[in-house]
Amino acid sequence: MREVRFAPALTSRRINAGLLGGAVLVADQISKLWARTALADHDLVIIPRWFRLAVTENSGAAFSLFQGYGAWLGLAALLVAFLILVAVERTRSTSELVGLGLVLGGAIGNLGDRIFRGPWLSGAVTDFIDFSFWPTFNLADSAITVGVVILVWAARRT
Repeated sequence: MREVRFAPALTSRRINAGLLGGAVLVADQISKLWARTALADHDLVIIPRWFRLAVTENSGAAFSLFQGYGAWLGLAALLVAFLILVAVERTRSTSELVGLGLVLGGAIGNLGDRIFRGPWLSGAVTDFIDFSFWPTFNLADSAITVGVVILVWAARRT
C-alpha cells in the first residue's frame, strides 16, 4: 500500500508571505483610519495642483472601474488570497515571494474595507492619495502594483 503525504499547511514560505502581507494590511488599515479621521473635513495639499491627500470612497476596483460590483470584487480578492497562498509554495526566488506577499497584503487590505464598511463584501474602499494626473489610491493599491511589478521583473529574469 502506498503512503499518501500532505504538505504542511504552515511552511516557511507561507509564513514569510503572510508576515509581509500582514505588515501591508496593518499599514494600510492604519493609514485609512488616519485618513478618514484627519481628512474628514478638509484636504491636505502637499504640492498645490499636483499632490494632495483627500478621502474618497471607491465601490469599484482600481481606477474606479466596476462601480457597484463590490461583492464580486470582494469574492475575487478572497480567491486571489487563496491562490497566492497556494502559489507561494512554487516560488523560485525571494523576489517572487516578496511580490506575492505584497499582492496578498494589498488584496486583503482592500478586502477589509469591503467586509467592514458595507453589507456582505460590498463596502467601499477608502482611497486618499491623490496625484492630480492619476486616479486616487491607497497603500493597498500601491502594494499590489509594486508586487505585480516585482513579479513581472522576476519572471523576466528566469
